[in-house]
Amino acid sequence: MGEQLVNQLLPYVAKVTWPTNPTATAQGLATYRIGLDKVESFSGDPRPLGEAIRIFQSGGSEPYAYAGAAYVLVAASQEPDGSYATAGLDAAMSWLEKAQALEPDRAEINMIEALVYVYNGRFPDARLVLDYLLDQEPSNYHVLRAEAAYWMQQGDLEQTQTAVETAVAHAGTPPQRLRLRAQLGDFYLEADQPDKALEIYKESVYFDAQNPLLWHKVSVAHFQKGELDEAERANQQSLRLGNLAAAQQMTERIKARRRGESGLLGGLFKR
Repeated sequence: MGEQLVNQLLPYVAKVTWPTNPTATAQGLATYRIGLDKVESFSGDPRPLGEAIRIFQSGGSEPYAYAGAAYVLVAASQEPDGSYATAGLDAAMSWLEKAQALEPDRAEINMIEALVYVYNGRFPDARLVLDYLLDQEPSNYHVLRAEAAYWMQQGDLEQTQTAVETAVAHAGTPPQRLRLRAQLGDFYLEADQPDKALEIYKESVYFDAQNPLLWHKVSVAHFQKGELDEAERANQQSLRLGNLAAAQQMTERIKARRRGESGLLGGLFKR
């Protein structure tokens, strides 16, 4: 992921035959929204990003296609540690500017500008864009999603909860709601609130029980709580469903924690 994936995508995106209709058509918007959802399903496997590019290409609308390319590059820019590759964000902004040159005042296009600023750490610039977009379209799901990302990146727990709840209320489909809730779970986990994270992950697993990444996150939350048996069960389920490197690493972390606890107990009994 991150810079490596961006470097793989850039030549491909440059060679795509994009639509030549400079108008933001209704069909283009409908296709664009489908493509945005496909990008938002990305969780490490690059195939959804390739599928999204083909969707944006099929929409017949040049500005929405270019904005879609920008959205793909933003998603691809995320590194495993949660940071974002600057080269990917710069490339995303270049594609976005091509879309904005054709359609300068479309909220569902301009929300990408806010995201680029957010992930670059340019929070005052992001705030200006978001305030303008929210004034334009206060119920736009993708704008509200960008608002949630703004608060998540700043680590503001209360504002993040409010922003996610607002975006969930305006989501159009159950998958959109589940993805937002899962992001909130990740935020809780990073904020060292595993109980809240677990509540969300278990809800997500109920609807997507074959997702190895979700089971891995359940395992991490239990591990944070020191519940090694539950962490191991969830990790084994993740490994049965997929071959995530993170799940394999979790196996070693659980073993190391058990050895540490065993050593501590042995020391206590020798005293």
